[in-house]
Amino acid sequence: MVEDPRHILGRWGEDQAARYLENHGLTIVKRGFRCRFGEIDIIAQNSEVLVFCEVKTRRRETFATPQESVTWTKQRRLIKTADWYLNQKPWDGDLRFDVIAILAAEGQEPQIEWIQDAFAGEL
Repeated sequence: MVEDPRHILGRWGEDQAARYLENHGLTIVKRGFRCRFGEIDIIAQNSEVLVFCEVKTRRRETFATPQESVTWTKQRRLIKTADWYLNQKPWDGDLRFDVIAILAAEGQEPQIEWIQDAFAGEL
């Protein structure tokens, strides 16, 4: 079975994002966390904050920037999924929802934008 090129690009983007977060002092706790509500691409932490991170990778900004595709509906799904995760693995520190937007134009270094506290999540 041939893998969908979008999945290949998405996995590549998540690899780039995980490395980027590690280079900025975060520890990756989990990648690709799934439950009945949805998926969280990366869960990372430092000593003070647990970060639920949505990664959006695009080859170009034809219709919208990658971060613009994290709609209100997607945000609600991420919040429910994070709540499910926290019921399994409680955390006493601060929480944050981030978006990592990656533009991967062919033949160029990826452009990575890390949007911290991209939206409020009430858990």
